[in-house]
Amino acid sequence: MKWIKFLTNKKIPYYIYKLKKEDCIILNNVKNKNNNILIILSGTIIITKVFPNRELLPVAILNKNNILIKNNKELKIYHKLVALEKTYVLTLDFFILKQNKTNTLLRINMLNAYKKTIEQYEVINNIMSQKNIKNRILQLILNICLRFGQVKNQQIFIPFQLSNKNIAILTGTSKNTVSKIMKKIYNKNIIKNLNKKVIFLDNILNLDLK
Repeated sequence: MKWIKFLTNKKIPYYIYKLKKEDCIILNNVKNKNNNILIILSGTIIITKVFPNRELLPVAILNKNNILIKNNKELKIYHKLVALEKTYVLTLDFFILKQNKTNTLLRINMLNAYKKTIEQYEVINNIMSQKNIKNRILQLILNICLRFGQVKNQQIFIPFQLSNKNIAILTGTSKNTVSKIMKKIYNKNIIKNLNKKVIFLDNILNLDLK
């Protein structure tokens, strides 16, 4: 992997964590905490911001080569990363990276990766801007299908399990509300749930979500 190769060549220390499905990483804001840059090597995670009252705010869905830089200065707020599938995360210390004379290619790769990460923040912001919860859910599923979907016989399959709990987190609503809305969506026979594990869009050439 390019990140490991670059960092190893420059003798920059790093750690790699393997996350199983539903495993999580908590990014708190303890002062002088190292490893405040995270790079997704493979897999998919969702990020939420957790407030003191335990309210969750969806931040992004990240996957391979996305970068998360921990820079929140509020000690009572932390970020929670949850794996949607088997995921490998590389972490390193920003200050060590800054002190090291990193080459131009590495810097360009990190900037490009961070730019793509910002785009994923904007995707969730656009979804959350929808006042109608059903529209939020539909937009979320469509975005995930466009980004991760695998096409087969006019069907788009989401390659990982997207539970009602995670849909609720990513749309800022409750699991019960998601269950009710998803039941109505499934009844339209356009968005389907295969064996309660895989969500897919059927007959994409005649897609009508009205």
